[in-house]
Parts: sequence; C-alpha cells; structure tokens
Amino acid sequence: MPGAWTLLAALALLRMQSVDEVVVTTAPSIDAQRLADALRVYLDEFGIRVETRAAGDAAELRGRLEEARRLGEAVRAVAVVRAEHGAPGSVEIELVDLATSKALIVSVPRPQRDEDLYRALALKIQAVLRATLSEARAELDPGSSLGRLVAAPGGPRAPAPPASRLALDVGYGIVSFPDDGPLFGGLAVRASWRPRRRLELALGTAALGSDSASNGTVDATATIVPVRASARIPFTAGRSEILVGPCAEATYIRVAASSATPVRSTRNVMVGLGAEVEGRIVVLGTAWLFVRAAAVGVLNGERYEAAGSPLFDTSRLQLSGTFGVGVGLP
Repeated sequence: MPGAWTLLAALALLRMQSVDEVVVTTAPSIDAQRLADALRVYLDEFGIRVETRAAGDAAELRGRLEEARRLGEAVRAVAVVRAEHGAPGSVEIELVDLATSKALIVSVPRPQRDEDLYRALALKIQAVLRATLSEARAELDPGSSLGRLVAAPGGPRAPAPPASRLALDVGYGIVSFPDDGPLFGGLAVRASWRPRRRLELALGTAALGSDSASNGTVDATATIVPVRASARIPFTAGRSEILVGPCAEATYIRVAASSATPVRSTRNVMVGLGAEVEGRIVVLGTAWLFVRAAAVGVLNGERYEAAGSPLFDTSRLQLSGTFGVGVGLP
C-alpha cells in the first residue's frame, strides 16, 4: 500500500507539472489578482493555468524582461506577463514567451472603468500569446493546451459577464410551498452590489398574485410579500456566469377567510434560511438574461385550517424560481 500511494502521488505531481501556466505580474498601480481572474476567462477552457507572482524590482526594461525570463524558467511557465501604466491614457503589457524565446511590448488604451480595463488587458494578452505561439505551431501537439489555443479561431472572444458593482434585474417569479401549500406568481425585482469581484450581495422582493383555497364551507385567499437577502459567489466562463450562495428570507403572509359563519383572518411574518443559485448569460453590453432558483427552510411557518380541514400549509419548505433580464448600472 505505501508503494501504491507513492506511485499515485508521483503521477499526480507529474500531471500538475505538465499543466501549461502563464504567470501574471503587475506594477503596484494595477491589481494582479483582478488581471489574473480576467485572463482565466480566456485561457481556462484551453487548460492553461494562470497564476500571480510578485513583480521584480528592476526599473529598466531590459532588467524587467530578464527577471521575467528567470521567473518563468523557475516555475516552468509558458509565458510571464507584466502590466503597468505607460504613456498617459494607456497601459503597457510586457510579455515574455518562453516557448518561442521572444519578448513583446504592446500598449492598450486605458478604458474609463476598471472592469473594462482588465477585460481589455486579458483579451490583448491572449491575442499576443496566440500570435507568438503560432510561430512554433509545427512543434506544438494539436491536442495540447497550447496547440488548441493556437488553433482556436482568431478575433475577439466572447465577453465576460458584466462586472458592474451595482446591478438591477426584473423578471417573472414563482413562489411555492410543496405539500398542500399555496402557489404564487408575479413580478420580481432585485438589486445587487459587488463589494469585491468574488462576492455579490443582493436584496429583492416581488409583487405576487394571491392564491385561493376552499374546504366547502370556508373560502380563503392567501397573499404574500417576500423579501430575500443573499450572498453569492460568482463563477465565470466566457459569456456565462453561475452564482451560488446562502440566502435569508422574511415573508409577510395574510390569509383572508370568508364563510357563512364568522371566521378569522390571520397574518404572519415567516422567516427562513436556505440556498440560492443563479445562471446568467450576456446578451448585449452590460445586460444579461438570468434564471434563478432557491430552496428555503421555513422556521416559523404555519398550517392554516378551518373546521379541521387544511387550507394552506406553509410550515416546511419554500421553493422559488425567477427568470428575466438584468443590467449593470454605471
């Protein structure tokens, strides 16, 4: 057994070492992690890993390129990229391609928004890397990560989902309570905020129609107003994005009853905890289509009965779904 574990560990190590890697470094005025995150959107699908390292101390261009080459050789990277502010209104990219032993310097106009800046830098880095590797096309395995990158169609790739700090979405929402519970549908709205790139906070509500039930002697109508807060982690791939995280919900419910004999209407504020998942796909600029679903365990729900017969049951699980359109706000 020890020998088998040693062999498996060695194979895993060899596999990790065989992964092609691009190293990102930046000057202090540019966020290396944000640039690496943006670059992963365009290189992950080819199996090329993107990592960050601290930038060297050399002030002159020749020294920076030599430091980048040494860094790339030390970690066995395919290329080392450095980004820093250049002439006014532009950002310079220094790329050392260790596969072809070439160094290139390109300039990118600086967009006004940081989100656009990192996306533009990532697109340019991918294009430059593909161009330099194309010169070694004959030496690349077509099935390898670098071979597939070179063989991929040229031109701008699909944009990443909008990364606006503030966003608003609207759509048609459904809220249901399984096991003899009511079903509601109507307009749902939500506002979201990204304090960090890897975290989105959201708060939403819905204007839902009522649901009715009867046991033959009592007619009841239920109306709810849900308010949900959630914290989600986004996972981006090309034009699409998946967001997953916990949520908490407070729902005001009113059940109005009518009968030939006196009956009492009731109100309650239900509290629940659960999880939420949302999928988005970019359709135009900073706009996207989305589908969202959530499962919430109700902590203080009730069973509504009349004359011993059940009308509504909101005591267990609440399920909801929404589809619609969202837009990033400037």
